[in-house]
Amino acid sequence: MADSPKEGEAAQALFCSIADFLGSAKVQKEFDLNKLPSYQAFKKHYGKIIDDCYAKTDMPQITLKDIEKFLDNADGWYESSLNIAKKLIHDIKTLSAKFSKLQAPKWQDIIYVRGGAKEKGRSTNAMENIAALFDVANKNSGGYFGDINKWSPADIYFVSKKAETTILSEVTLASGKLAKSYDFINLNKLTDSLVESGDLLPLSLKKADNEVHLVKVNFKRSDEEKYLSEIKYYGVSDWSKQYTRAKPVTRDIKIYFSKDKKDKLKIRHDPYSGNYGVNKAVKCEIEVTGAGGRGGSVVGIPLISQLISKVDKKFGDELTRAFNEGIRKYATELEKANTKFKVKSGTKLQSPAKEMYDDERATLSALYVSNTIMPVIYKWFKSNEADKKKVLLNEKVVQKFIEYTSSRTEKSGRFVIAK
Repeated sequence: MADSPKEGEAAQALFCSIADFLGSAKVQKEFDLNKLPSYQAFKKHYGKIIDDCYAKTDMPQITLKDIEKFLDNADGWYESSLNIAKKLIHDIKTLSAKFSKLQAPKWQDIIYVRGGAKEKGRSTNAMENIAALFDVANKNSGGYFGDINKWSPADIYFVSKKAETTILSEVTLASGKLAKSYDFINLNKLTDSLVESGDLLPLSLKKADNEVHLVKVNFKRSDEEKYLSEIKYYGVSDWSKQYTRAKPVTRDIKIYFSKDKKDKLKIRHDPYSGNYGVNKAVKCEIEVTGAGGRGGSVVGIPLISQLISKVDKKFGDELTRAFNEGIRKYATELEKANTKFKVKSGTKLQSPAKEMYDDERATLSALYVSNTIMPVIYKWFKSNEADKKKVLLNEKVVQKFIEYTSSRTEKSGRFVIAK
């Protein structure tokens, strides 16, 4: 739920904690929007239980007052929080029989949300300790993942006391004897075993208005391979003509993976910078129907080229060279623009100068970055379309991006999506 507000994460976690405390039988009977149509009605009914469950849930930097204000004002989030908690506590045993203990009333586990308190340099939050293990594994794996969300996008964790102790011991090991060798084989072995024993449940939460579904990810590799293999290529947006000041064209390029062309990869250079310097960020966003319209992103030509190179190294290398050439020209022209507009770090432009300057940055981005990298991308995809075998390469590139952004790589951890 990386694109959701932090209060949304906290609200979902709070309701999961309440459901955990009440137990499945009571939740199925009482979590009814006809009986409790608003958060205020819910609060009136449960009162002190809400306070106690908030205290039990480790969610630093978010107060109960913050959550309650959010639920009173944010459209659909109360309903989503209630429905997801109800579905989870009822169907959790379908994920694994070992999780059936969570259906009994009273707390069985601690629920952790991102961001934990530190004590003498060590986190007291299991989620933060998993993040610490991720940092070591990722460093020893050459920075394979750009961030932890590509390994696991879990927003909250159910963690038993056993898991809490086991994870903390692993942190000691990974920061000591295995500091230079601890990798994702070690990390996934740890988390997989705790998930299998019912002591750890990583949950990725997405806003759900009505019917809620629980989806297991990375529990069985063949399931993820099947999911990815069903993603097909349906064309690329036209970049046969260059951008000019007289005849501007869109600065991005789109690669479609649905017949209606609503699902797509969108690649674009971000020309803006808070300090007026050169921004090298090229972003590949996954835009899909549902899920708020976003399915994650990959940022930076090094990572974008790395994913492309898994399919065609020549294409990946060519894109890198094109970008390096384009960004150098962009930097030269940007320096001239900064002189013209008399800007430097700390300068605050006022309207209309600010709008004119921002427009010039976007134009320079199109002229020197987009005009250099987009034709390379367009020609590669387009040239493969006529050949039935080569077009499979197009599909593989799209699949690699979705595999990475949806945390379905072979190195990614197990998690459950509630949506």
